[in-house]
Amino acid sequence: MKRDLTRREMLKKSALAISAIFLSGVLKKVSASEPQQQRIVRKAIFVEKNCLIYKQAELIKTKKSKGTELKECNACVTACPRKSITTKEIKGAKGQMLPVLDETTCIGCARCLRVCPQEPKAWEIWDMTNNKKLM
Repeated sequence: MKRDLTRREMLKKSALAISAIFLSGVLKKVSASEPQQQRIVRKAIFVEKNCLIYKQAELIKTKKSKGTELKECNACVTACPRKSITTKEIKGAKGQMLPVLDETTCIGCARCLRVCPQEPKAWEIWDMTNNKKLM
């Protein structure tokens, strides 16, 4: 009868398998002194003119917003898991906060794109290795 492996035995077995892979030369150990670079394959791009906040700010600037109810959005700010999207106030449109993307921390997860209520979306996801628009 087979008994279930304990956690310690499973870890020992997986460590032996990893050691065998290193010994075979398939994987190579990286020393701590070697610089590590994070490869960013996907990245979000903010399309300002499609954003609800931007469109409302334009109405405010041209003084055509009288009688229209201004909506607050910024769904992308709350959806971002890495907090790469923050807001800044738009000059000339008091109280309107436009999303700003920090491209260095963006991982291209596309949550901002999924929660955006606008059509066309205010966010695009790009494959940076091939420089192609994914979504």
